[in-house]
Amino acid sequence: MKAEELIKSQKAVEEWRKTHSDIDSLRKAYLASIPKQVWASMAFEGEPVDLTMLEQCMERLKAQKDKKGK
Repeated sequence: MKAEELIKSQKAVEEWRKTHSDIDSLRKAYLASIPKQVWASMAFEGEPVDLTMLEQCMERLKAQKDKKGK
């Protein structure tokens, strides 16, 4: 890794830490990233899926969890 890339990566990590200083914000960010991770993984495997569909599935799961929690 070149020095410029390392500095850029370090700055990104620092920004991430500032933005996600507590476990709840970190958990929320991670959950929000899951559809894109699945989408990229499926595309890599040659079985692309619709990102919008994955995001809608996550919203439904979140709604179900929120409903059970109340």
